[in-house]
Amino acid sequence: MPKICKELSLSLNDMDILKSFSASNFIAHSFYHDDNIDEEIGKRIIDLFYKNIYYACKYINDAALAYNIDEDDLTTDDIENLDIDIMYRIDYEALAAFTGIDTMIPAIMTLTCGNLNLREYFRSLEPTEYIEYIETYIPSMRYLHVGIDASLKTKILVLSPKVERGFFIETADTNNCFHLITLLENEIYKKNLLKRYGIDNFEFNELVYKVARGEEYSQEIIETTAHQQYYTIYALQSDGSYKIEDDNGELDLDNILHSDISPEDIPQIEGTPIIIMDSEGMWTKPIKWDNSYFTKLHQKLNPYVNILDEITDEEYKSWIEKIKKFN
Repeated sequence: MPKICKELSLSLNDMDILKSFSASNFIAHSFYHDDNIDEEIGKRIIDLFYKNIYYACKYINDAALAYNIDEDDLTTDDIENLDIDIMYRIDYEALAAFTGIDTMIPAIMTLTCGNLNLREYFRSLEPTEYIEYIETYIPSMRYLHVGIDASLKTKILVLSPKVERGFFIETADTNNCFHLITLLENEIYKKNLLKRYGIDNFEFNELVYKVARGEEYSQEIIETTAHQQYYTIYALQSDGSYKIEDDNGELDLDNILHSDISPEDIPQIEGTPIIIMDSEGMWTKPIKWDNSYFTKLHQKLNPYVNILDEITDEEYKSWIEKIKKFN
């Protein structure tokens, strides 16, 4: 099978467009149940997709020209009512690409969700603008954002002023910080570090943990609760207090972790993303979220948080001083 897949991948650009899409799915399906994805083959499939999403977008432009209207005025009904014979004569490549580009979704999802290097490569091509452009007419293309947005391997420093300690974590395949916090608190529990880091009233829920790890799916809504307040470096003031409101008294989302921030986008100092966790400043009602925030969205994803080494007391003090000076 590996030899066949390699030979097919080398011939993708010589095939008819629709045939190349089918071949790509055949190759990617062979990787679906395999932990080792051949990255060179994967890049060829991604390159094929990128080339043809450009042609698919061109088809929309051709359609607008055929109707003599602006692209912004083009509707899905307009696309469906086009004379295919005319569009074939205008540009077969654009027609074929638009007609079949959605059939490449399973292949791209397998590659980007199953291999961090291929996800990074796909991102480097900057396909998001094309995807957002075309998803108006092909809504299923939105699913590709799952593979793009899932976090790459990220090392994060977690500081706890309450106990004046800190540690590093490594995470990947989470796409929001509620997912990250869910896994983090469960890993702290599993490492018997709750008391050491001043976390009270934590009750382990095995189903929550397994869903967050991607080991199970829940058909029902399940909730979990934050047992600390999770701040970014912008919240900690020079006097040691926390500021989570802007000058207008509104919640400043830059100062806390929330569902719309990826672990990769956590603010950094000296290239190190930093989370500050503390029971101080917690709201009267702790933040809750349901499993829609911590369910993995593709089978090939492997969301995790690993707790790495603790930092020394001296390192902790140094980091805290850097944050205070930063603000």
